[in-house]
Amino acid sequence: MKERPILITAIIFSLIIEFIIILLVFNKIGSKRLPEQSIRLFIEIVLISLIIVRRSNKALLVLAGLHILTGLLQWGTIHVSGIIGQILSIYHFAIALVIYFHDYLENLLTRKKG
Repeated sequence: MKERPILITAIIFSLIIEFIIILLVFNKIGSKRLPEQSIRLFIEIVLISLIIVRRSNKALLVLAGLHILTGLLQWGTIHVSGIIGQILSIYHFAIALVIYFHDYLENLLTRKKG
């Protein structure tokens, strides 16, 4: 996957953060939210596999949309979650932009190198 290094890096970073979030929520709340988080993680993994194997732009759009939706839902509960909720919302918005506009970012980087 040398052709899309920013996308692959963003996806790996996203999966690491998702696993950390699941572990932190599990330690704090217990297994109450585990089914929803597991479903979201499963959907992300399916979309990522479509992006990598089939180079699906639709899956790319859906994955970015999923991150934006998650960020918006998290933003709605900021009064409960505080600064951590703000950070997670901003993370989801930022990672969605990086995932969706990875081609543009990679073109900028290659133009500066060359």
